[in-house]
Amino acid sequence: MVRTQLPAPSFGIDLSRILALSAAIGLHLLAMLLLLIPLSHVAPPQEPAKAQPIWQQPIVVPVTPTPPQATVQPEKRPMTQPRVPTAVPVPTPVQAPLADTSPMPMQAEAADPAPTAAEPSVPPDQVSAPVAGMQLQYLRAPAPPYPRDALRDGLQGSVLLRVLVGVDGQPLEVSIAKSSGHRILDQAAREQVLKRWKFHAALQQGVPVQAYGLVPVDFSLGR
Repeated sequence: MVRTQLPAPSFGIDLSRILALSAAIGLHLLAMLLLLIPLSHVAPPQEPAKAQPIWQQPIVVPVTPTPPQATVQPEKRPMTQPRVPTAVPVPTPVQAPLADTSPMPMQAEAADPAPTAAEPSVPPDQVSAPVAGMQLQYLRAPAPPYPRDALRDGLQGSVLLRVLVGVDGQPLEVSIAKSSGHRILDQAAREQVLKRWKFHAALQQGVPVQAYGLVPVDFSLGR
């Protein structure tokens, strides 16, 4: 009878198996360590970033020095030149006072017979009395300057002058027919007309004659 014997178990150390098992265990441990490392090194929560202040350019407010208060000067009233209207004829005046006080165009008016004693050297037949109804025209009529005192006091008004014009156009007599209410204005107008004005001589049948006329002069400050 043939007997087969089982080989006896070998109790020798298998190094290859030990190395393989050790390598497997090592790999498992390494994997576990890799999984544990992120848990142990959790990054602390990041603090919120501090907002940086944004500097805005401020608005520049201009500052200027206050000018010193100037001394108040008295108001200077403008030099208003009197208005002189164009001359037109008017009817012969009567002895009654003038009703219309507003400036009126200069015109020829009847005058009382002028005495000839003022010109004794002139023969009577060559001297004619002033006539009425003759239209007189201005040849040179500069406005009188406004009196300084009248400007200071604020005076104004209208003066009506009665002017006798000679055969040469020169004013021979100037009187106040109607006052402005201020003597200073009346005299300024009278002196200007008597000294600075000149008229076209009135003609009667082509011959120069003396004639009276009314001349209004208006002093106004234009307020």
